[in-house]
Amino acid sequence: MKFSLILFYSCMLTCFLSYAQDAKPDGYQDSLQSVINTSTIKKEKKEALFVLGEYLVQRDPELAKKIANQLQSEFILEKDSIEIRRNNYIFAASSRWHGDYATALNYYQNIYNFSKTHKDALDIATSGHFIGTLNMYLGNNVVSQNHLIEAAKIYDSIGTAEQKARINNSLAGFYMNIDQLEKSKEQYLKALQQFVTLQDSSGMAGTNANLGLLFTKLGEFDKAEMHLMKQKELNKVFPTLREMGFHHDFLGLLRQEQGRLEEAYSEHFKALKIRENLSSTYNLCESKLNMGDILIKLKKYPQAISHLKDVFKYDEHESLYQQQTAYQLLSEAYEKSGNYKEALIDFKSFKKISDSIYSNESIEIIAEKEALYKKQKQDVKIELLNKEKEVSEAKFSRTRTISIGTFIVLLLLTIAVFSLYKMYDKIKTKNQIITKALKDRELLLHETHHRVKNNLQMISSLLNLQSKYVNDEKAFEVLQNGRNRVQSMAILHKNLYAGKDLTLVNIQEYFEELVNSILNSYKKAEKEIQVTIQAKEIDMEIESVVPIGLIVNELITNSLKHAFEGEIDAKPEIKIVMNEYANTYELSVKDNGVGINEAITLEKSTETFGQRLIKSFVQKLKATLKIDNKNGTEVVLKIPKKLTK
Repeated sequence: MKFSLILFYSCMLTCFLSYAQDAKPDGYQDSLQSVINTSTIKKEKKEALFVLGEYLVQRDPELAKKIANQLQSEFILEKDSIEIRRNNYIFAASSRWHGDYATALNYYQNIYNFSKTHKDALDIATSGHFIGTLNMYLGNNVVSQNHLIEAAKIYDSIGTAEQKARINNSLAGFYMNIDQLEKSKEQYLKALQQFVTLQDSSGMAGTNANLGLLFTKLGEFDKAEMHLMKQKELNKVFPTLREMGFHHDFLGLLRQEQGRLEEAYSEHFKALKIRENLSSTYNLCESKLNMGDILIKLKKYPQAISHLKDVFKYDEHESLYQQQTAYQLLSEAYEKSGNYKEALIDFKSFKKISDSIYSNESIEIIAEKEALYKKQKQDVKIELLNKEKEVSEAKFSRTRTISIGTFIVLLLLTIAVFSLYKMYDKIKTKNQIITKALKDRELLLHETHHRVKNNLQMISSLLNLQSKYVNDEKAFEVLQNGRNRVQSMAILHKNLYAGKDLTLVNIQEYFEELVNSILNSYKKAEKEIQVTIQAKEIDMEIESVVPIGLIVNELITNSLKHAFEGEIDAKPEIKIVMNEYANTYELSVKDNGVGINEAITLEKSTETFGQRLIKSFVQKLKATLKIDNKNGTEVVLKIPKKLTK
């Protein structure tokens, strides 16, 4: 593994350690559990559960998660946003210490979005700090920088000394990740001094560890060893196996740079054995990568390959960087062991992920520029869309030219060898050409769906960004409705891109993602509105799914906006059912709300834009539509099956 990548995987230690709680006296957990078991005062018991969950997130993430579930089901009211956010921090931290960064990010993002809406600056900084840290860990540097700088600005004005130390430490990690080493050193030394003033042992330990890594990269090995030994000494104050795992891995990196490979192997092996018994699969994969790297240097290629392949068994943290590095090292190991075929395969996978990371970061940079230049927002949007179109057309043109050129070359080769081969060889060659052409067509179609999805997603993001600067409620609603309609089509192309068949859409999966997107746009959750979807084993072509998706989008949106305005006897529920018959498909969208006013139907002259949209798509599908207003509203759509073929 390249040394800079190892640094990236390891530099986040202090970002997480700085949030660890100070050491508690013996029996602290037992005393809290005693209050929980014996107290008859609900408020007192609830607070003890909160404190215990927050105490256990690093020490026992699984138990912390169980406590958070108990708080959610037994003690927290839906309207109590403060306690919901506090509990979500426990959920997020337990997932983070498990190595499940995708789930942790989701919790932090929900907290951040709520805090933004309610202008809670301190909570924006706290949740944003975690979002920035995790995105840096996963390789999303642009997103990471935005959140870390935002948190730093807030902490500078209203933050505590501890919060300022934490953010300085995180920014130092960010600078080291982008190879600004002197700036990183300055920031780390500043953070270390702040932790010393606070007498924060875990913060000092983590910062010393990262300074060890930094000085290793700078080639100042004596300073690196001094800081790593200081970390080991400080870890005695807050002793956990997780911190010792970091220590051995970091020391192994130093030994590698010193050329002491056997000692480096010993340190990495100690770290691996520790992490095999811990919850974080991300840190385990980090040790696997380090073992693969040192074993390659020791020319023990089969053992290196075995460790590197293990990285792909874990996907909880969704780290493209770890996968990228694993492919890179596998390619190197196979090449050095003489297996050039496997080396080429893994190198191609490495390049594919590298290109994907670059593409994702480019989109994020574009989004950042839009936010920075508010006055020129509309011009920038149009310019970006035009550039995206030009790039897509240029790439498509190049692909078409290459395909035509390849076909011509193959045709000429076929003609040249025509007289030298028998009929069997000619048929075999033609079959190979046809097979390749089909694969090229599938690849092109796959790429087309990908780019259409990306473009629609960009339009959706632009509409969402625009809506944040609109004060008029009707205009805001129009923008949100437009965004949802675009999002319904983006989800459709995403499913085609990710699915096995590039022409058919699985309706169950499509409806699930569509409903989740709509609920998120209206800030609704499953605990507020129960949504049931029954459409399994139904696959349809995209031509019919586009209008069906837009119809479902309008119906779900109408239910969320109007169906539950008054009081209803049961929990709000929306049910989507789609059945396939011999000659038709039948789609039903039903809610248990207050029902539609009889004066508002699809046949009346006062119909809204959404109703006209539904009516237009019903006509396009040559379908029949029926509305039942009993016990809520049910819209039934019967679609002739011949139109979907």
